Amino acid sequence: MDSFEKVGYLCLGIVALCYVGVLFVGLIAAFPLGLIGLVAVVGLGALIIKVLKERRGNVEDDHYSKEVEK
Repeated sequence: MDSFEKVGYLCLGIVALCYVGVLFVGLIAAFPLGLIGLVAVVGLGALIIKVLKERRGNVEDDHYSKEVEK
């Protein structure tokens, strides 16, 4: 991964965090109906975190991505 790719991912990460922050503020401001969306966003976030943790801990996927020819 070169430095331009790292800068690109950093910028996208900052924008995503800002977007999620504004989303949370908007859902809280739309109380009580905003709670439905807030629960959905928290559920999606939990699933994304679970997938990322599983991917980081999977040695077999790392082996295939590094050793097997494409």
